[in-house]
Amino acid sequence: MDDLERTRGSILGLAIGDALGHPTEFVSSVRAIRERWGEGGVTDLLPSGRHPAGTFTDDTQMAICVARALVRAGRAPLDDLMTILGEEFVAWSRSRENNRAPGGTCLSGCRALASGAPWRDAGVRDSKGCGAAMRAAPVGLYFASDVDKMIAIAAAQSSLTHRHPTGIASSVAAAAPVAWVLREKTLDGMIPFTRSCVEKLDEALLVSVGCAEELAEGIGVREMLAALDATEAALDEEADDVCSLLGGAWIGEEAVATALWCVLKAKGDFRQAVVRGANSSGDSDSIACIAGSIAGALVGISGVPSDWVAKVEKTALLDDLARALDRARANGDEPAPALDPYGAEAHEADEDEEPTS
Repeated sequence: MDDLERTRGSILGLAIGDALGHPTEFVSSVRAIRERWGEGGVTDLLPSGRHPAGTFTDDTQMAICVARALVRAGRAPLDDLMTILGEEFVAWSRSRENNRAPGGTCLSGCRALASGAPWRDAGVRDSKGCGAAMRAAPVGLYFASDVDKMIAIAAAQSSLTHRHPTGIASSVAAAAPVAWVLREKTLDGMIPFTRSCVEKLDEALLVSVGCAEELAEGIGVREMLAALDATEAALDEEADDVCSLLGGAWIGEEAVATALWCVLKAKGDFRQAVVRGANSSGDSDSIACIAGSIAGALVGISGVPSDWVAKVEKTALLDDLARALDRARANGDEPAPALDPYGAEAHEADEDEEPTS
C-alpha cells in the first residue's frame, strides 16, 4: 500500500468519522443514544437535524482549510504558510456552509484574523478546546518524514485559534499518530512516538508560535503527557463509553486520548474505531474524526467502507484534496482544488446548534 492510498484513507476517514458522530455530538449519554437509535447505537451515516446523512461538521471543514494551505504553501516560510492558513480560515468562517455548530473559540480566532490580527495573536489566549486537534491530521500527513517541522507547524496552526499550551500540545499529539502510521505502517510504537513529539514542545517553541510566556512553562506538555498515560492505562479496560474513562473530549488532550483509545481498542479496524467514537457521551464527532484520520491512514482508502465513502458529502473534493496533498508532499506546492460550492457569503451558525470548540 502506497502513501497515496493511506493519505486518501486518512482524509476520507476523518470526514467519515466526523459525519458518523455528527448526530450524537450533543447527546449526553450512551443510554440516550441507544434509546434513540437502538441498542447498537449509531452504526451508519445518519441525518443530523436538518442536515442529510453523510454531512460532516466544522471539524472536517477546518481540516480542509489546513490541507488546502499545505497544498498551496507547505514548503513556504512559517509566517507565509500561517498567513495563507489564516486566509483559508477566514474564507471558511464567511462561507454559507459555516452552519455546522462551529466552535466559539475557532470563530473568535477567525474574527481576529479577519480584522488584521497577526496570526500569533489571533487565537484565544487561554483556550484549550479541541478545535486545533480536530483539524491537525493533514499536518501529520504532509510532514510525516520531517518530525521537527511537523511539530512546529502543528503547534503554529493551533495558535490561529487556540493559544493555550495544552491546546497547542494537543494539536501536535493529534498530528503525530497520523505521521507515525503513514511512515511506519503500524500502530505499534504510536503512543511512545506521540509522547516524544509532545516532549519536544519546550518553552521557546511555544512562545515562538504565540503562547503567552507565563503559560508556557510546562503545563501543556504535562497535561498532554498525562492524557497519553491515561490512554495506555485504560487500554486494559472495556467500556461502552470511552468518555467514562478519559473525559468528554471537549478539551484537546481528552479528544486525542479518547480517539487513540478507540483506534487501539479496535486494533486499527476502521469501522469499529469510528463507531466507538461516535457512540460516546462527549464530543463524539471530534473523537470519531481524529480516530478516523488515524485508522484511515493505517488501512488506506481500500480499508474504509466503500458505502461510507460513497455517502459522505463532498467525496470527490476530499479525494482530490488528498491526492493534491500527496503530490505536494512529494513534489512541492501546487494550486489547491476548488472549494465550490463553498461561497464567500456570510452565514451565522443555526440557532438550534450549539458552538463547541
